[in-house]
Amino acid sequence: MFLLWSNIILSPIAATILLLRRSYLVSTLLLVSGLLFLSGLTFIDLQSLQNPEQFFFWRKYGLFFEAMVVFCCYYHTKTAFRDNYEIYKGRGFWISIVVALLALIYIIVTPIENLLFSPDFAVEHIIFLTKPGFLVYLLLLIFMVFGLVQLERTLAGLHQTQRWGIKLMVLGSGLLLASFALYFSHSLLYRSINMNYLGMRSGAVLIAVMIFCYSRTYRETGTKLALSRGIAHRSVVLVIVGGYLIVLGVVGEGLRYLDIENAKLIFYVLLMLSMIGLAIVFLSESLRRKLKVILHKNFYQSKYDYRQQWQSFANRVASGLTLTEIQTSILDLMCEPLACKGGAFYLYDFETKSYIYTASFNFRRDWRPFYETDPLIVALKGKDWIVNLKENHPELSGSLVESFADVGAFLVVPLLFDEELEGFIVLGEPINPEEELTYEDYDLLKMLACQAIATVQGLRLSEQLTTARELAAIGKVSTFVLHDLKNQVSGLSLMLDNARDYIDDPEFQQDMLETVTNTVLNMNGLIARLKNIKEKPELVIASVALNKIVSDAAGTMGAPVEIDGLLTQVAVDEEEIYKVVLNLLVNAVEATTADSPVRVKYGQRDGSAFVEISDSGCGMSRDFIDNRLFKPFETTKKHGFGIGLYQCKQIVESHGGHIKVESQEGQGTTFTLLLPLAAEVSPA
Repeated sequence: MFLLWSNIILSPIAATILLLRRSYLVSTLLLVSGLLFLSGLTFIDLQSLQNPEQFFFWRKYGLFFEAMVVFCCYYHTKTAFRDNYEIYKGRGFWISIVVALLALIYIIVTPIENLLFSPDFAVEHIIFLTKPGFLVYLLLLIFMVFGLVQLERTLAGLHQTQRWGIKLMVLGSGLLLASFALYFSHSLLYRSINMNYLGMRSGAVLIAVMIFCYSRTYRETGTKLALSRGIAHRSVVLVIVGGYLIVLGVVGEGLRYLDIENAKLIFYVLLMLSMIGLAIVFLSESLRRKLKVILHKNFYQSKYDYRQQWQSFANRVASGLTLTEIQTSILDLMCEPLACKGGAFYLYDFETKSYIYTASFNFRRDWRPFYETDPLIVALKGKDWIVNLKENHPELSGSLVESFADVGAFLVVPLLFDEELEGFIVLGEPINPEEELTYEDYDLLKMLACQAIATVQGLRLSEQLTTARELAAIGKVSTFVLHDLKNQVSGLSLMLDNARDYIDDPEFQQDMLETVTNTVLNMNGLIARLKNIKEKPELVIASVALNKIVSDAAGTMGAPVEIDGLLTQVAVDEEEIYKVVLNLLVNAVEATTADSPVRVKYGQRDGSAFVEISDSGCGMSRDFIDNRLFKPFETTKKHGFGIGLYQCKQIVESHGGHIKVESQEGQGTTFTLLLPLAAEVSPA
C-alpha cells in the first residue's frame, strides 16, 4: 500500500516540477499528462483492491486511465528531443493517432463486462480477459514496445556529449514503459492481469519519478537536439524486446509444469533488474569506451577504420559553408575518436603575429592570443608531437595553456603546413579519464590534423585571393572615382576663372550657387558610396576590475611591463577594452628599446577611470598626431595596416570614453584611456 500511495502523491509533484521549468513543449506536456493519469490510475487500482464489490465500476475507469498513460508516454517518446515538424509530416504518426483514438472510443463505448471478468477477485486479485479485452491489452503492449524503440533511437542519434544531459530522462521514461510492459505481459501468457504485481510496477514508477525530478532539476539544458536521418534503420531495442517476449513466452509455458513457490514473482523481479542493468550499461559512455578498448585489445587488428574516418572527415568538411563552420566540424570530428567533451581551434594571425582563438566546440571561449614566445608555441615548433597536458611538462611553465586547467584541457594537437606551425587544437577532457592512449590514437589525430590544416589553409588562401581581387576591383573603381572628382574640380575651376570677370553679375551669381550646390551633392553621394567602415562595435557592458584587464593584456606580452595602479571597477565590454590595451601595449613595446620597460598606470581621476601606457620610443610629430593619427590606413610602421589605433578610438568612444595622446619626437609617447566607472552605469 505504501508504494501505491507514493505513486498517487509523488506523480503530481513530479508533474509540477516539470512545469515549473516553464518548458511547455509538446513532449513535456505529454509527460506531465501521463504522470497525472498515472496518479489517477494508481488511485483506481487501490480502490479496486479495497472495494472488490465495486470491481466493474472501478475497472471501467481503470482501463481508460491505463490506455491514457500508455498513449501519453508513447507520444512523449515520439516527440522528445527531436524536430517535431518533421514528425508531424510523417504518415505513420497520424496513423498511430487514429489507432489510439479508435482504441479510446472503443474502451469508452464498450461495456466493461465484455472486456474482462473476475469470478473471485476479492481473493485472487486476478483479472481475466475476454478476446476483445486481450486485443486491447495487446495493442497497449505494442505501443509500449515502440515507445522503447523511440527512446533507443533518440539515444543512438545524439552526439556523445549531448547524451549526458538527457540520458536520465530517457532512463526514467524507459523504466516507466518497461514496468507497464512487464505488468501487461501477463496478458500475453495467460490472458489475465495479475494485480498482485502492482507493488513491482509501483516501485519501478517511484524510481522513474525520482529520476525525472533529478534530471529536470540538475541535468537538462533545454537544448533542442537533432537526430540523424538514418538512425531508424539501426534499432537494437526492437530486437532485444522481441527476444525478451519470445523468451518470456517460453519460460511462461515452462512455469506451468514447475511447482516453485512465488516462481512468477521471482521471475519478473529478475527481469526488471536485468533490464535496469542493461540500461545503465548502454547509457554509460564511460562503460562504452571501456568496452571498445577491450574489443580492440582482444578482437581487432586495428583500432580505427581509417577508410571510415576519412569518409567522415570529407562529409563533415563538405557540410560547412564558412571557415568557422568547417573548423567547428573538424573539432567535433577530432573529439569523437577519444570521446573528448570539446575543443578549441587556434590559427596564426599574420597581423598580430600570434595564435588567436577562431572556433570552439563545447569549450571555453578565450580571446587571449598565444604569442610566439609562449612556451607552448616554442615546444610545438621544436618538435612535431602531440602534447598530453595530463603528463608532466616542465617546459610549459608560464604558458597561457596553464590557465586551461579549469576546463580540463587534455591534448594539444599541432597543425603543421609546409613544416610551419599554422595553428593548433586544444581538446577537452575525455569522458573516460582512465583510458590510456596508444600510438594508434596519436597517429589518427596526426592524420586528421594534416587533413584539417590543409583544408583550412586552402580556405584561408582562397579568402586572401578574394580580398586581393576585391582590392584590384577597388583600384579599378578608383579610376572612375578620380575621373568623377576631376570633372567636379574642372567645373569649379572654370567657375573661379569666370568669377574674376562676372562676379558682380546677378545672373552669374545664381549660376555659381547652382554649380556649387550640384558639386556638393555629387561629392556627398560619392563619399556615401565609399564609406564602408563600421563605426561602432556591438558591446556587452558589465562591471569588471580594471586591473584584471591590464594584467591579462600584460601577461600575454613577451616583454617587461611595469604596472602601477589602484583597484578600480569599470563598466565596459571586457574583451573589447582588452583588445585596446593589448594593441597599445604592442605598439609601445615595438617602439621601445629592449632595456627600457613599458610603464602602465591605472586608477580613478576626475570621475573617470584611466589607463596610461607610456614608452620611451621614437615618439611622433605634432603634425602626425593632428592630421594622421587615429585615421584608417595611416601608419608609421613598415608593414602596418593603419587600422589598429583607428579601431581603438572607435571602441573607446563607443563606451562613452576618450583616448588622448601625448608625444614628443625622440622622447616617447603616452596614451591615456578614459573609461566610465561601474557606478556611473544606470540600470537598464
